[in-house]
Amino acid sequence: MSSRPLRVLLLGDYDDDPRLGSAKVSYKLREELRAAGHQCDALFSNDIGSRPQGRQMRQLVAPVFAAAAISRALARRPYDVVDAASAEGLWFGARKRLGAWPGTALVCRSNGLEHLNYRRMIDDSRAGVLAKPWARRLWYPASRLSQVAAAARVADRLVVLNQVDRRFAIEHRWQPPDRIDVVLHGVSERFLTERSVDPKRGAGVLFCGAWDYVKGTTYLIGAFRELVRGGFPVPLTILGSGVPAAAVLGAFPEEVRPFVTVVARVPEERVVDEYRRHDLLVFPSTYEGFGLVVLEAMSQGLPVVATPVGCVPDLVQDGVTGTLVQPRDSAALASAIARLMRAPEDRARLGARAAGAVRELTWRRTAERTIEVYRKALGQARP
Repeated sequence: MSSRPLRVLLLGDYDDDPRLGSAKVSYKLREELRAAGHQCDALFSNDIGSRPQGRQMRQLVAPVFAAAAISRALARRPYDVVDAASAEGLWFGARKRLGAWPGTALVCRSNGLEHLNYRRMIDDSRAGVLAKPWARRLWYPASRLSQVAAAARVADRLVVLNQVDRRFAIEHRWQPPDRIDVVLHGVSERFLTERSVDPKRGAGVLFCGAWDYVKGTTYLIGAFRELVRGGFPVPLTILGSGVPAAAVLGAFPEEVRPFVTVVARVPEERVVDEYRRHDLLVFPSTYEGFGLVVLEAMSQGLPVVATPVGCVPDLVQDGVTGTLVQPRDSAALASAIARLMRAPEDRARLGARAAGAVRELTWRRTAERTIEVYRKALGQARP
Protein backbone atom coordinates (compact mmCIF):
# COMPACT_ATOMS: atom_id res chain seq x y z
CA MET A 1 0.00 0.00 0.00
CA SER A 2 1.25 3.49 -0.82
CA SER A 3 3.07 5.36 1.94
CA ARG A 4 2.25 8.79 0.52
CA PRO A 5 1.21 11.51 2.98
CA LEU A 6 -2.49 11.42 3.84
CA ARG A 7 -5.08 14.17 4.00
CA VAL A 8 -7.09 13.76 7.19
CA LEU A 9 -10.14 15.52 8.61
CA LEU A 10 -10.84 15.03 12.33
CA LEU A 11 -14.32 15.84 13.63
CA GLY A 12 -15.98 15.77 17.03
CA ASP A 13 -18.88 17.58 18.64
CA TYR A 14 -16.92 19.00 21.56
CA ASP A 15 -15.53 22.40 22.48
CA ASP A 16 -12.38 23.61 20.77
CA ASP A 17 -10.34 23.58 23.99
CA PRO A 18 -7.05 21.60 24.22
CA ARG A 19 -7.43 21.37 28.01
CA LEU A 20 -10.44 19.05 27.61
CA GLY A 21 -10.01 15.32 27.08
CA SER A 22 -11.65 14.63 23.70
CA ALA A 23 -10.54 17.91 22.15
CA LYS A 24 -7.02 17.29 23.43
CA VAL A 25 -6.91 14.08 21.41
CA SER A 26 -7.70 16.01 18.23
CA TYR A 27 -5.07 18.62 19.04
CA LYS A 28 -2.38 16.04 19.75
CA LEU A 29 -3.19 13.91 16.71
CA ARG A 30 -3.23 16.96 14.43
CA GLU A 31 0.12 18.12 15.82
CA GLU A 32 1.80 14.73 15.37
CA LEU A 33 0.28 13.99 11.97
CA ARG A 34 1.42 17.34 10.62
CA ALA A 35 4.89 16.80 12.07
CA ALA A 36 5.02 13.47 10.19
CA GLY A 37 4.22 15.22 6.91
CA HIS A 38 0.49 14.54 6.66
CA GLN A 39 -2.20 17.17 6.12
CA CYS A 40 -4.61 17.24 9.05
CA ASP A 41 -7.48 19.58 9.90
CA ALA A 42 -10.02 19.42 12.72
CA LEU A 43 -13.65 20.47 13.15
CA PHE A 44 -15.21 21.07 16.57
CA SER A 45 -18.65 22.03 17.91
CA ASN A 46 -18.44 25.59 16.64
CA ASP A 47 -17.78 24.27 13.12
CA ILE A 48 -20.71 21.86 13.31
CA GLY A 49 -23.09 24.59 14.47
CA SER A 50 -23.83 26.63 17.56
CA ARG A 51 -27.47 25.49 17.87
CA PRO A 52 -29.29 23.77 19.39
CA GLN A 53 -27.46 24.15 22.69
CA GLY A 54 -29.70 21.94 24.82
CA ARG A 55 -27.91 18.64 25.43
CA GLN A 56 -30.76 16.29 24.52
CA MET A 57 -31.69 17.99 21.25
CA ARG A 58 -28.03 18.53 20.39
CA GLN A 59 -27.31 14.83 20.65
CA LEU A 60 -30.25 14.06 18.38
CA VAL A 61 -29.39 16.45 15.53
CA ALA A 62 -25.59 16.77 15.78
CA PRO A 63 -24.92 13.89 13.33
CA VAL A 64 -27.01 15.68 10.68
CA PHE A 65 -25.16 18.96 11.17
CA ALA A 66 -21.84 17.12 11.28
CA ALA A 67 -22.54 15.58 7.87
CA ALA A 68 -23.14 19.07 6.49
CA ALA A 69 -19.90 20.34 8.04
CA ILE A 70 -17.94 17.44 6.53
CA SER A 71 -19.54 18.12 3.13
CA ARG A 72 -18.50 21.77 3.30
CA ALA A 73 -14.94 20.78 4.21
CA LEU A 74 -14.75 18.28 1.34
CA ALA A 75 -16.03 20.94 -1.06
CA ARG A 76 -13.05 23.12 -0.12
CA ARG A 77 -10.40 20.40 -0.42
CA PRO A 78 -10.22 16.60 -0.79
CA TYR A 79 -9.50 14.34 2.18
CA ASP A 80 -8.42 10.72 2.15
CA VAL A 81 -9.88 10.00 5.59
CA VAL A 82 -12.64 11.48 7.70
CA ASP A 83 -12.13 10.50 11.34
CA ALA A 84 -15.42 11.28 13.12
CA ALA A 85 -16.06 10.75 16.81
CA SER A 86 -19.06 8.88 18.23
CA ALA A 87 -22.31 9.33 16.26
CA GLU A 88 -21.12 12.31 14.23
CA GLY A 89 -20.08 10.26 11.21
CA LEU A 90 -23.48 8.58 10.81
CA TRP A 91 -25.13 10.54 8.00
CA PHE A 92 -21.87 11.16 6.18
CA GLY A 93 -21.29 7.40 6.27
CA ALA A 94 -24.83 6.73 5.08
CA ARG A 95 -24.30 9.00 2.07
CA LYS A 96 -21.01 7.24 1.35
CA ARG A 97 -22.88 3.94 1.29
CA LEU A 98 -25.07 5.45 -1.44
CA GLY A 99 -22.00 6.26 -3.54
CA ALA A 100 -20.87 9.71 -2.42
CA TRP A 101 -17.15 10.44 -1.87
CA PRO A 102 -15.86 7.02 -3.04
CA GLY A 103 -12.25 8.12 -2.54
CA THR A 104 -12.67 9.02 1.11
CA ALA A 105 -12.58 6.48 3.96
CA LEU A 106 -14.63 6.96 7.12
CA VAL A 107 -13.16 5.99 10.48
CA CYS A 108 -15.51 6.07 13.45
CA ARG A 109 -13.66 7.00 16.64
CA SER A 110 -14.91 6.20 20.11
CA ASN A 111 -13.55 8.36 22.92
CA GLY A 112 -15.50 6.08 25.25
CA LEU A 113 -18.56 3.98 24.46
CA GLU A 114 -21.69 5.92 25.36
CA HIS A 115 -23.55 2.63 25.82
CA LEU A 116 -21.28 1.67 28.70
CA ASN A 117 -21.51 5.14 30.18
CA TYR A 118 -25.30 4.82 30.02
CA ARG A 119 -25.06 1.62 32.07
CA ARG A 120 -22.99 3.59 34.59
CA MET A 121 -25.70 6.26 34.82
CA ILE A 122 -28.32 3.60 35.54
CA ASP A 123 -26.06 2.16 38.24
CA ASP A 124 -25.67 5.66 39.72
CA SER A 125 -29.43 5.96 39.82
CA ARG A 126 -29.79 2.60 41.58
CA ALA A 127 -27.12 3.65 44.08
CA GLY A 128 -29.04 6.84 44.83
CA VAL A 129 -26.25 9.07 43.50
CA LEU A 130 -28.40 10.80 40.87
CA ALA A 131 -31.94 10.72 39.56
CA LYS A 132 -32.56 9.16 36.16
CA PRO A 133 -36.21 9.73 35.18
CA TRP A 134 -37.86 7.11 33.00
CA ALA A 135 -38.40 9.62 30.21
CA ARG A 136 -34.64 10.15 29.91
CA ARG A 137 -33.98 6.43 30.22
CA LEU A 138 -36.10 5.90 27.09
CA TRP A 139 -35.09 9.05 25.18
CA TYR A 140 -31.32 8.68 25.36
CA PRO A 141 -31.10 5.13 23.95
CA ALA A 142 -33.57 5.99 21.19
CA SER A 143 -32.16 9.37 20.21
CA ARG A 144 -28.43 8.94 20.81
CA LEU A 145 -27.29 5.40 21.47
CA SER A 146 -29.02 4.11 18.34
CA GLN A 147 -27.08 6.67 16.28
CA VAL A 148 -23.76 5.82 17.92
CA ALA A 149 -24.21 2.15 17.00
CA ALA A 150 -25.34 2.99 13.47
CA ALA A 151 -22.32 5.27 12.91
CA ALA A 152 -19.98 2.47 13.96
CA ARG A 153 -21.68 0.11 11.51
CA VAL A 154 -21.49 2.39 8.45
CA ALA A 155 -17.81 3.26 8.98
CA ASP A 156 -14.96 1.54 7.18
CA ARG A 157 -13.16 0.96 10.49
CA LEU A 158 -13.83 1.56 14.17
CA VAL A 159 -11.23 2.87 16.64
CA VAL A 160 -11.73 2.23 20.37
CA LEU A 161 -9.59 2.90 23.41
CA ASN A 162 -9.53 -0.40 25.30
CA GLN A 163 -10.27 -4.10 25.01
CA VAL A 164 -13.52 -3.87 26.98
CA ASP A 165 -14.94 -1.47 24.39
CA ARG A 166 -13.68 -3.66 21.57
CA ARG A 167 -15.40 -6.74 23.01
CA PHE A 168 -18.63 -4.78 23.37
CA ALA A 169 -18.49 -3.66 19.72
CA ILE A 170 -17.79 -7.20 18.53
CA GLU A 171 -20.57 -8.72 20.66
CA HIS A 172 -23.06 -6.20 19.26
CA ARG A 173 -21.81 -6.77 15.69
CA TRP A 174 -20.96 -3.17 14.99
CA GLN A 175 -17.99 -4.30 12.87
CA PRO A 176 -16.16 -7.57 12.18
CA PRO A 177 -13.26 -8.07 14.62
CA ASP A 178 -10.66 -7.35 11.92
CA ARG A 179 -12.12 -3.86 11.40
CA ILE A 180 -11.93 -2.77 15.04
CA ASP A 181 -8.66 -1.29 16.28
CA VAL A 182 -7.55 -0.44 19.82
CA VAL A 183 -5.38 2.69 19.73
CA LEU A 184 -4.17 4.02 23.08
CA HIS A 185 -3.62 7.68 23.86
CA GLY A 186 -0.19 9.02 24.70
CA VAL A 187 1.99 11.57 26.44
CA SER A 188 3.89 14.40 24.78
CA GLU A 189 7.50 13.32 24.39
CA ARG A 190 8.87 16.57 25.79
CA PHE A 191 7.39 15.71 29.17
CA LEU A 192 9.07 12.32 29.11
CA THR A 193 12.51 13.71 28.28
CA GLU A 194 12.23 16.07 31.25
CA ARG A 195 11.50 13.18 33.63
CA SER A 196 15.17 12.96 34.66
CA VAL A 197 14.70 16.03 36.82
CA ASP A 198 13.98 14.88 40.38
CA PRO A 199 10.47 16.19 41.21
CA LYS A 200 9.85 18.08 44.45
CA ARG A 201 6.84 16.32 45.90
CA GLY A 202 4.94 16.82 49.13
CA ALA A 203 1.69 18.48 47.95
CA GLY A 204 -0.48 15.52 48.96
CA VAL A 205 -3.22 13.87 46.89
CA LEU A 206 -4.27 15.06 43.43
CA PHE A 207 -7.66 14.58 41.77
CA CYS A 208 -7.57 15.73 38.15
CA GLY A 209 -10.74 15.94 36.08
CA ALA A 210 -14.25 17.30 35.71
CA TRP A 211 -16.31 17.56 38.89
CA ASP A 212 -18.91 15.04 37.80
CA TYR A 213 -20.56 11.89 39.15
CA VAL A 214 -18.88 9.75 36.50
CA LYS A 215 -15.51 10.71 38.00
CA GLY A 216 -16.53 9.16 41.33
CA THR A 217 -16.75 12.46 43.17
CA THR A 218 -19.33 11.06 45.59
CA TYR A 219 -16.85 8.40 46.70
CA LEU A 220 -13.92 10.82 46.75
CA ILE A 221 -15.86 13.02 49.18
CA GLY A 222 -16.72 10.00 51.30
CA ALA A 223 -13.11 8.84 51.41
CA PHE A 224 -11.77 12.19 52.60
CA ARG A 225 -14.54 12.46 55.15
CA GLU A 226 -13.36 9.11 56.55
CA LEU A 227 -9.72 10.24 56.55
CA VAL A 228 -10.45 13.44 58.45
CA ARG A 229 -12.77 11.79 60.95
CA GLY A 230 -10.23 9.03 61.44
CA GLY A 231 -7.60 11.56 62.47
CA PHE A 232 -5.53 11.38 59.27
CA PRO A 233 -6.28 14.54 57.25
CA VAL A 234 -4.50 14.59 53.90
CA PRO A 235 -4.14 17.63 51.60
CA LEU A 236 -6.25 17.24 48.47
CA THR A 237 -6.01 19.27 45.26
CA ILE A 238 -8.94 19.29 42.82
CA LEU A 239 -7.54 20.28 39.43
CA GLY A 240 -9.63 21.21 36.39
CA SER A 241 -13.07 20.75 37.89
CA GLY A 242 -14.83 22.90 35.29
CA VAL A 243 -17.20 24.33 37.94
CA PRO A 244 -16.76 27.19 40.43
CA ALA A 245 -14.44 26.47 43.35
CA ALA A 246 -17.24 27.31 45.80
CA ALA A 247 -19.38 24.51 44.35
CA VAL A 248 -16.57 21.97 44.75
CA LEU A 249 -15.73 23.03 48.29
CA GLY A 250 -19.41 23.10 49.21
CA ALA A 251 -19.73 19.43 48.29
CA PHE A 252 -17.31 18.43 51.07
CA PRO A 253 -18.28 18.30 54.76
CA GLU A 254 -17.25 21.43 56.61
CA GLU A 255 -14.49 19.68 58.55
CA VAL A 256 -12.84 18.51 55.30
CA ARG A 257 -12.81 21.84 53.44
CA PRO A 258 -9.65 23.27 55.11
CA PHE A 259 -7.67 20.44 53.51
CA VAL A 260 -9.03 20.95 49.97
CA THR A 261 -7.55 23.26 47.33
CA VAL A 262 -9.36 23.87 44.03
CA VAL A 263 -7.38 24.83 40.91
CA ALA A 264 -9.14 25.87 37.70
CA ARG A 265 -8.41 24.34 34.31
CA VAL A 266 -4.86 25.19 33.31
CA PRO A 267 -2.53 24.57 30.33
CA GLU A 268 -0.87 21.19 29.90
CA GLU A 269 2.48 22.37 31.25
CA ARG A 270 0.90 23.37 34.55
CA VAL A 271 -0.95 20.04 34.78
CA VAL A 272 2.35 18.20 34.41
CA ASP A 273 3.86 20.40 37.12
CA GLU A 274 1.05 19.28 39.42
CA TYR A 275 1.79 15.63 38.66
CA ARG A 276 5.37 16.31 39.72
CA ARG A 277 4.43 18.21 42.91
CA HIS A 278 1.96 15.76 44.36
CA ASP A 279 2.48 12.44 46.13
CA LEU A 280 -0.47 10.45 44.82
CA LEU A 281 -3.13 10.59 42.10
CA VAL A 282 -6.59 9.42 43.09
CA PHE A 283 -8.83 8.20 40.27
CA PRO A 284 -12.18 6.93 41.63
CA SER A 285 -14.16 6.99 38.36
CA THR A 286 -17.13 4.70 37.84
CA TYR A 287 -16.68 4.86 34.05
CA GLU A 288 -14.00 6.18 31.69
CA GLY A 289 -13.47 6.01 27.98
CA PHE A 290 -9.72 6.09 28.56
CA GLY A 291 -8.62 8.11 31.59
CA LEU A 292 -5.72 10.08 30.15
CA VAL A 293 -4.79 11.57 33.52
CA VAL A 294 -3.77 8.09 34.74
CA LEU A 295 -1.32 7.67 31.87
CA GLU A 296 0.02 11.21 32.26
CA ALA A 297 0.48 10.84 36.02
CA MET A 298 2.24 7.48 35.64
CA SER A 299 4.59 8.96 33.05
CA GLN A 300 5.72 11.48 35.67
CA GLY A 301 6.37 8.84 38.32
CA LEU A 302 3.26 9.74 40.30
CA PRO A 303 1.70 6.61 41.87
CA VAL A 304 -2.02 6.15 41.32
CA VAL A 305 -4.91 4.76 43.33
CA ALA A 306 -7.48 3.91 40.67
CA THR A 307 -10.63 2.00 39.91
CA PRO A 308 -10.36 -0.59 37.08
CA VAL A 309 -12.09 1.44 34.36
CA GLY A 310 -10.94 2.80 30.98
CA CYS A 311 -7.21 2.34 30.43
CA VAL A 312 -6.55 1.30 34.02
CA PRO A 313 -6.82 -2.51 33.52
CA ASP A 314 -4.29 -2.21 30.67
CA LEU A 315 -1.83 0.04 32.52
CA VAL A 316 -2.09 -0.53 36.27
CA GLN A 317 -0.97 -3.79 37.84
CA ASP A 318 -2.10 -3.80 41.45
CA GLY A 319 0.83 -3.51 43.85
CA VAL A 320 3.33 -3.20 40.98
CA THR A 321 2.56 -0.09 38.93
CA GLY A 322 -0.24 1.28 41.10
CA THR A 323 -3.04 0.39 43.48
CA LEU A 324 -6.50 -0.78 42.42
CA VAL A 325 -9.71 -0.29 44.39
CA GLN A 326 -13.24 -1.29 43.48
CA PRO A 327 -15.59 1.44 42.22
CA ARG A 328 -18.15 2.97 44.59
CA ASP A 329 -16.21 2.06 47.73
CA SER A 330 -15.23 5.11 49.79
CA ALA A 331 -13.82 3.01 52.61
CA ALA A 332 -11.46 1.10 50.32
CA LEU A 333 -10.40 4.34 48.68
CA ALA A 334 -9.66 5.98 52.04
CA SER A 335 -7.72 2.92 53.21
CA ALA A 336 -5.52 2.86 50.08
CA ILE A 337 -4.82 6.60 50.32
CA ALA A 338 -3.91 6.39 54.00
CA ARG A 339 -1.67 3.36 53.51
CA LEU A 340 0.32 4.94 50.69
CA MET A 341 0.55 8.38 52.24
CA ARG A 342 2.15 6.70 55.26
CA ALA A 343 4.61 4.79 53.06
CA PRO A 344 6.87 7.08 50.99
CA GLU A 345 9.11 4.17 49.96
CA ASP A 346 6.13 2.29 48.54
CA ARG A 347 5.04 5.40 46.65
CA ALA A 348 8.51 5.83 45.17
CA ARG A 349 8.61 2.17 44.11
CA LEU A 350 5.17 2.26 42.49
CA GLY A 351 5.91 5.58 40.77
CA ALA A 352 9.18 4.38 39.28
CA ARG A 353 7.62 1.19 37.94
CA ALA A 354 4.64 3.13 36.60
CA ALA A 355 6.91 5.46 34.65
CA GLY A 356 8.76 2.51 33.17
CA ALA A 357 5.54 0.74 32.19
CA VAL A 358 4.24 3.63 30.07
CA ARG A 359 7.45 5.12 28.65
CA GLU A 360 6.61 3.95 25.10
CA LEU A 361 3.09 5.44 25.12
CA THR A 362 3.67 8.74 23.34
CA TRP A 363 1.40 10.80 21.12
CA ARG A 364 3.84 10.13 18.29
CA ARG A 365 3.21 6.41 18.68
CA THR A 366 -0.54 7.06 18.83
CA ALA A 367 -0.29 8.96 15.53
CA GLU A 368 1.73 6.16 13.92
CA ARG A 369 -0.86 3.57 14.95
CA THR A 370 -3.63 5.85 13.73
CA ILE A 371 -2.02 6.19 10.30
CA GLU A 372 -1.87 2.38 10.12
CA VAL A 373 -5.61 2.32 10.76
CA TYR A 374 -6.23 4.97 8.10
CA ARG A 375 -4.29 3.06 5.46
CA LYS A 376 -6.23 -0.11 6.26
CA ALA A 377 -9.48 1.87 5.98
CA LEU A 378 -8.49 3.20 2.57
CA GLY A 379 -7.72 -0.32 1.42
CA GLN A 380 -11.07 -1.59 2.65
CA ALA A 381 -13.27 1.44 1.95
CA ARG A 382 -16.71 0.43 0.82
CA PRO A 383 -18.39 2.39 -1.97
